[in-house]
Amino acid sequence: MNILTHAKFWDILERSGSINESRGMKRVDFKTSSASLTSFTKTHSYGEYIFDWAWAEAYERYGIAYYPKLTSMVPFTPATAAHFHGETSHWATLLAQHDIALKNHSSAHFLFTTPEEQIFLGESGYFLRDSFQYHFFNQGYKTFDDFLISLKNKKAKNIKLERDHTDLKIEKITGNHLTQNHADEMYGFYLMTLQEKKAIAYLTQDFFRLLFQELPSNTLYIRASKNDALMAGALFYYDEKRIYGRYWGANTYIPNLHFELCYYQGIEFCIEHGLEVFEAGAQGEHKISRGFRPVLTASAHKFNHQGFSKLIGDYIKNEKPQIADTMYELSKLLPFKNERI
Repeated sequence: MNILTHAKFWDILERSGSINESRGMKRVDFKTSSASLTSFTKTHSYGEYIFDWAWAEAYERYGIAYYPKLTSMVPFTPATAAHFHGETSHWATLLAQHDIALKNHSSAHFLFTTPEEQIFLGESGYFLRDSFQYHFFNQGYKTFDDFLISLKNKKAKNIKLERDHTDLKIEKITGNHLTQNHADEMYGFYLMTLQEKKAIAYLTQDFFRLLFQELPSNTLYIRASKNDALMAGALFYYDEKRIYGRYWGANTYIPNLHFELCYYQGIEFCIEHGLEVFEAGAQGEHKISRGFRPVLTASAHKFNHQGFSKLIGDYIKNEKPQIADTMYELSKLLPFKNERI
């Protein structure tokens, strides 16, 4: 099962207090006898990675409330995953329930939708918005060196130089080797990064503890140390097909260590375990030279206010060719040998 839609993963988010009404996210479930859909009443746009802050500011300038809004998403995770679960013949009933709830919100948003969902939502009157990320695709590589062979010589040489951390001990820890001490370490690194970026701590310490304890076979913790002194850590989720890079932190600056823990170790794990795709998170053009490809992602949106619905719909329509042009230009930077545009 996809870790992002695993019932226990969502349960951990709620039990840990990472999701609740006091944090501006109230869960709303829609169900039929054979299908389900989860959304959230939200009073902010944090932790979404499909940015609508400009829309919220425009509403505010005209004295119109943008919040609360209704958002279906995998909390704090910019990865494509199913929103509708169960029989497709029941999707229309679920969306009808959802649209009734929409009457008490400014708008409805489905973030990082699957292709099947995007077609359904488009046919149901939602605006379809394009965005993009960077993903590594495992082309049947047997080793990390096989991956390097697929790259242009200069790019492969640069990666080898970036991976030169012979003075460090780097460990990949998963399954029953994970401990509560590891969870606390990772939580500390998570807080360090948030402090550096002046960002909000969405996740509680209990989230990391419960994740490491109850979903160890879907959790990967990579840590770097020197002479037994802990230097940095990175957290990943994974399932049978994909690995998802999520959080990292360091207490000491070491050149290229971010690339090693967040990208190269993830690629290596993906290859070693025969996974198909490594999604390294949102943003980051620098990922291209390290083997990640720009990949289209999709969201769907509906607005109650007719005037703003027209304006935002036009914006989304005009944004599409810009996204396509950007992805085309980025594809020219791919580091692979014999790559054809």
